[in-house]
Amino acid sequence: MKKLILSMFSVCFIIGSAQATTAPEFNLTAPDGKRVQLSKLLKEGPVLLDFWATWCKPCIKGMPKLEEIHKKYKDRGLTIVGINEDGPRGQNRIRPFLRGRKISFQIAIDSDGGVMKRMQVRALPTTILIAQDDEIVLRQAGLSDPAPLIEAIEMLLPKKESKDESE
Repeated sequence: MKKLILSMFSVCFIIGSAQATTAPEFNLTAPDGKRVQLSKLLKEGPVLLDFWATWCKPCIKGMPKLEEIHKKYKDRGLTIVGINEDGPRGQNRIRPFLRGRKISFQIAIDSDGGVMKRMQVRALPTTILIAQDDEIVLRQAGLSDPAPLIEAIEMLLPKKESKDESE
């Protein structure tokens, strides 16, 4: 119990003294033309947004870790959405970029930067973890240590059953 309380305190401390904020709704287009709507994603579980661009070296450097997190937690309910900020002129670079890096998590295109503004993102990359109740529980700007993010994800997801418990 002490460990749980300490973990919760450390995540709250990491978030800082900022007031809890509600994530604004968005409805963006994916590179394949499908719609990506935050409220629909949150019905399935927490959502991790990663704001990035093809020209952003720290964004590119962080993508393998995001892919690793996606593979580890997708079956437990976490959805990762990479929100591309290349703008209208850079849209033709997105698909080849993703194919070349074997990115399998969801991508959405914020062609006018509107979602970036509403989410108050001021630097790329920025990662925002949103709980199912629309509350932003963690925000990391720049290439950051993934440990606080993993800890926050673990707290939001149902506990993984061990093989002993399921038998």
